[in-house]
Amino acid sequence: MTKLFAMKKSKKIKEKSSINKKELREKKKKKKKILKQRDENMNNVNNSSTGSGNHASNNGEKKKRKQLIVKKIKKKGKINPETTGGTFLFEKKEKRKNNTMKQNMKRVDNTILDKKCKNIMNDENLSKSKKKKLIKECKKKVVIENYDYYKKLRLYFNELLQAKDKAEKKKRITIIWNELKKVELIKFARTNLGYHVMSSLIINAEEEDQNKLWEGLFPHFNNIGTCNFVSLIFQCFYKHAKSEKIKNDIFLWLLNHSKLFLTKFASRLWHTVFKKLKTAMRIKMINFLLIPNINDIKNISPEILKKAPSEMIKTFNEENKMSIKKYLMETIENIVEKELLYNIVSHNILLAACEILNEEELINVMEIIHEGCEYLISTNIGNKALIYLLGYSTSKHKKNLIKLLKNNIVDLCKNSVNFLLVIRLLKITDDTKILNDMIVQKIVSDFENLLNDYYGFYVILEFFYDINEHNEDKYFNVTWKNMIYSKAVKSVKDGFKRKSEIIQPIIEQLLIVFLDKNKLNKYLKDKRYIFIIYEFLSYTQNEQVLKNLLFFIEQIIYLYKNEANINEMYNCKHINDLFRRFFTSSRSYNLLSKMLDGCTFYEKLCNIFLLDIEIVLKSELIKTFNNLFIFVKQKDINMYEKFLTCTGQVNNREIYNELKQTTPKLTYFNKYLELINVDINMEKE
Repeated sequence: MTKLFAMKKSKKIKEKSSINKKELREKKKKKKKILKQRDENMNNVNNSSTGSGNHASNNGEKKKRKQLIVKKIKKKGKINPETTGGTFLFEKKEKRKNNTMKQNMKRVDNTILDKKCKNIMNDENLSKSKKKKLIKECKKKVVIENYDYYKKLRLYFNELLQAKDKAEKKKRITIIWNELKKVELIKFARTNLGYHVMSSLIINAEEEDQNKLWEGLFPHFNNIGTCNFVSLIFQCFYKHAKSEKIKNDIFLWLLNHSKLFLTKFASRLWHTVFKKLKTAMRIKMINFLLIPNINDIKNISPEILKKAPSEMIKTFNEENKMSIKKYLMETIENIVEKELLYNIVSHNILLAACEILNEEELINVMEIIHEGCEYLISTNIGNKALIYLLGYSTSKHKKNLIKLLKNNIVDLCKNSVNFLLVIRLLKITDDTKILNDMIVQKIVSDFENLLNDYYGFYVILEFFYDINEHNEDKYFNVTWKNMIYSKAVKSVKDGFKRKSEIIQPIIEQLLIVFLDKNKLNKYLKDKRYIFIIYEFLSYTQNEQVLKNLLFFIEQIIYLYKNEANINEMYNCKHINDLFRRFFTSSRSYNLLSKMLDGCTFYEKLCNIFLLDIEIVLKSELIKTFNNLFIFVKQKDINMYEKFLTCTGQVNNREIYNELKQTTPKLTYFNKYLELINVDINMEKE
C-alpha cells in the first residue's frame, strides 16, 4: 500500500513540476515580448531625436537599461510599472495623437487624402513634427485644387457678366450649367461663389434653365433656415423667376412652414416675398402666422383666412380667440428674441396685435418690444404700429426712443411716413424738457426748411393742437388724425399745458418769418399756409403781423384803382379765406375780443373798406367786406350804423349792372344787398 501511495505521490509531484515549468516558459515569453516592444519604441525615439550619428553610444545605454530591467524582473518575478511605465505612457500619448490625426483627416476628402496620409503616418523614419507638416501640406493641396475649380467657375461667371449679346450670354450659361452638373448643387449653393453664380444664372437664364436649377434646389428648401446664401438664392428666384409656378411654390412652401419665419435667414425670404405680394395674399400670410395650428382651431374654413386679422378673429369662439391671443404674444416674444423687429412681416404682426389685443395685453407688447421699437420706423406699417403702441408705453419708453431718434429728427420730419411719429411724440410725451431739448430745438435749428417742406409743414402746424383737440384739427387728413389722436393710456399730463410748454420756440420762429412782408405774402399765395398763419394770429394776436395784412389789402385796392394785374402780386382768394376764419371760427375768440377792446387793426380795417367802398364792392375783397359786415352787425352797433350810412350813399344799381356784364353769378354782391336790406328789382320798378 505504501509503495502504491508513494508511486501516486511521485506522479503528482512530477505533474506539478511540469505545470510550473510551462507557466515559467509562458512568463518568459511574455517578458521577451515586452522587452522587444520597449526596444522598438526606444529606437523610434532615438532615431527621431538624435539621428544616426550617435548610434553606437545609444546601443551601450540600451544594454545597461536592459540589464537593470532584467535584474528587477528576476528579483520580483513580475513587471514593475514604475520601471516600464515610460513605455506605456509613450504608447498612450501615441494613441491620443493618432486619434486626433485621424479626426482631422476625416474632415478632408477621404478619397484624396487617405493614401497619402497613411503613408506619412506609417513612415518610421519621419518625426512627429515632420508628419504634421506633410499632412498640412496635403490638405492645402486639396484646398488649392478646390479653389482652382472655383476659379474656373468664377472666370465663366465674369465672362457671363461681361457678355452683351443674347447668344453669347446663352453660350456662357450653358457652359456654367454643364460645370454645375459636376458638383452637388446644394453644397455649392452654400458658398459665396455659389450664390453669385446661381443668382446670375437665375437673372440671365431662360425659363427652361431656371426650371432646371429650381428642380435641383427645391428639395433642399429647408436649408433657407440655416444658410444665408441659400436664402439669398431663393430670394433671387422669387424676384426674377419667369415662371409664376416657381413664385407660387415659394409662397405655398412658406405658408406650410410658418415656424421657419422665426429663423434669421428664412425670415429674410419672408420679408422679400411679403413686399412683392398683393394685399389679399399678404393678409393670408399674416393669418397663417397668427394661428398656432390650423388643426387645433375648431370649425375653421379657408374663407376665414382671407379676412383681415381683426375681422377673422371675430368669427372664432372664445376658446379659439384665447389660443390665438396667447400664441400671438409668444410669437412677438420670439420675434424680439430672434432680433426680427426689422422685418416687414413682424411689423404686420404687431399692427394686427394692435387691432386684436386688449389694453393690458398691448401694454405687455410695448414692454416686450420697447428695446428695439426703433426698427419699426423703417416701414409704413411698422411706423403705424409704433404710433398706436406708443399710447401704451411708459414715459421711460418714450424717453429712450426720443434719445435714439434725436440726431435724425429733421430727417424724420421730412419723411412721408415718420413725420407722424414725431407729431405723436409731441402730443403724448409728458416730459416736456426732453421734448424741448431733443425735438423742438432740432426743429428750430432748421425751421424755414421744415416750414417749406411738405411734411415738415404739418409737424409745425400740429404744435397748435394738443391731444384733446381732435375736432379742432380740421386741416389734417382723417387717417392721419386717427393715428396721432389714438389712445394714450399712459399719458397723464394735461394736453393744453403740454402744448403751452413746447410751443413758444415755434411761435418765435414764425414771428420772424411773418414780420417779413415778402415772406408773408409768399406764404399767403399757398393755400395750406393760411392755416398756420391763422393759428399763429389766433394764438398770439400779434399786431405787427396784422398790420402787414392791412398793407396787403391797401395795395390790392390801389391796384384795382389803377386797373393793374393783381394776381401777379397777391392772392385775394386766400386773403379772403384767412379773414373769413378770423370772423367765423371759434378758435378766433381771443383775437376778436382784442379787436373789440380797442385794437387799431379792427378800426383801420373798417376805415380802409369804407373809404373805398365802391372799389371794394367791385373787387374780390367783397367777400371779406361781407364777413366784416356780419361781425360788425353782431358785435358793434356804432360801427354797424356807420356801415349803413356809407353803403346808403353808394349807387348799388350801377355797380350791379356793371358786375353783371363781367361775372355771370353775383352771389357775394347779392349777399351784400341782403345785409343792407336793398332789393335791386324793386329799385328798378
